[in-house]
Amino acid sequence: MFGRKKSKAVGPDKTYFNVGIISVNELDDDQYEVWTDDLMDAADNVGSTTSLLQADWDNEQLKILIKRFPEVEMNETVFMINEIIQEDIKKEIKLLEQNHKWKKFFNTIPLTDYIDAEDRVVMDASKTLFCTNDVQEAMNFLEKQAAKTDI
Repeated sequence: MFGRKKSKAVGPDKTYFNVGIISVNELDDDQYEVWTDDLMDAADNVGSTTSLLQADWDNEQLKILIKRFPEVEMNETVFMINEIIQEDIKKEIKLLEQNHKWKKFFNTIPLTDYIDAEDRVVMDASKTLFCTNDVQEAMNFLEKQAAKTDI
């Protein structure tokens, strides 16, 4: 799994989204970069993107996504859009640190554990706002969301 984050400063009233790109087969780095560039250029509300293989994703999360979005073909690349809620990320990180108190005390919790905690929040299928197989539809959704918050 790999991801990209926008380097823009976060505005206080701005809603940012994570776009999860879930592929059946290994995703080519060039294709991932093209999609993320297109998504981030379409609207200024994409805070991060995450790419992962369907086989590496939690089965329960996949079942939730299939149940919530039955029209999406799961044997193709899927674009799922979730709101980035900083409070939820902070809660997940706090839980991580509580479960590893000694590692926290000695400052030895690996960075990957923090990244995984953030990914669990921003890739939560039960909170997915929009899901599609078409990158253009995902871009349109993000543009509409950006227009709502730019008022």
